[in-house]
Amino acid sequence: MRNYENLVIVKPTFTAEEINASIKAVEEVITSNGGEIAATSPMGMRKLAYPINKNERGYFHVIYYTIAPAAIAEIERRFRINEDLLRFVTIKYDTNREVAAFNALVEKAKKASEAPKATETKETEAPAPQEEVAAETETTEAAAE
Repeated sequence: MRNYENLVIVKPTFTAEEINASIKAVEEVITSNGGEIAATSPMGMRKLAYPINKNERGYFHVIYYTIAPAAIAEIERRFRINEDLLRFVTIKYDTNREVAAFNALVEKAKKASEAPKATETKETEAPAPQEEVAAETETTEAAAE
């Protein structure tokens, strides 16, 4: 099993649901060929360096996974057939140094995906302490007068 990274660019004309469906289809291609997805990193809608099929923008998504090297040819063949993708690139992490970099990227992607969940819980908890601070400053101002 080797470590790989795929960057896929999905057409920008799709709705959010269609983009998610395209990403799920890409992940399904990887898992159906025996791959194990380590992490994903949605990069969002970005401007392309040059127009591709008259599209100025594209939705970028990175997938980190491990798979047997023989399955890569089939995965890339299925990506070429998929009309939802503007472009894709497959990167192989082979040497020890590259594998260490791969592991660091996977950890970074996992932390980034967990961060929005943590901020959502903090937002729900945050108003209560702020109200307490506001009440304390009101009482201190009243005491000072």
